[in-house]
Amino acid sequence: MKSHLKNLVLLLALAMAISCSPKDKELVPVNNVNVTPGVTTDGSATGGSTSGGTAFDPNGQTLVSQGTFKNGVHTASGTAKLYQKGTTYTLVFDSFKVESGPDLRIYLAENNQAKNFIELTELKNTGNFYLTLPDKADVSKQINVLIWCKQFAVLFGSAELTAPTQK
Repeated sequence: MKSHLKNLVLLLALAMAISCSPKDKELVPVNNVNVTPGVTTDGSATGGSTSGGTAFDPNGQTLVSQGTFKNGVHTASGTAKLYQKGTTYTLVFDSFKVESGPDLRIYLAENNQAKNFIELTELKNTGNFYLTLPDKADVSKQINVLIWCKQFAVLFGSAELTAPTQK
């Protein structure tokens, strides 16, 4: 009886270890690029270099697309807006919230399964902040903003960017 119980405990421990381990296949970005994070609206940096230490100013910018965050396996809310000025695109997060998790990243991808994604930055903030997109971002195809747990290959939340509605 003791050997059966011991085997059962070992089997359960093995099953838990397999189910809780990181995914074997790591996603590889389409273009291995990063961006310079922006700043929050209160002027604190989102990590890395700042974009001049000021809040995002939409004056002179064209709103290209926007989307509302939807839950993945965790709760996410807020909006993402894509602005253009000349050849520069800026991704603005407004009232953004997501449940905390390990190794969260911001991806721009073709779908919410991270097809042909680029990694923009490690997620360090919630609230209001912005990111200047790299030149290699294809905003005509990569229309999904993903909050992705890189360690476990899990979608925490996403926003599909669509053209704003005309009033």
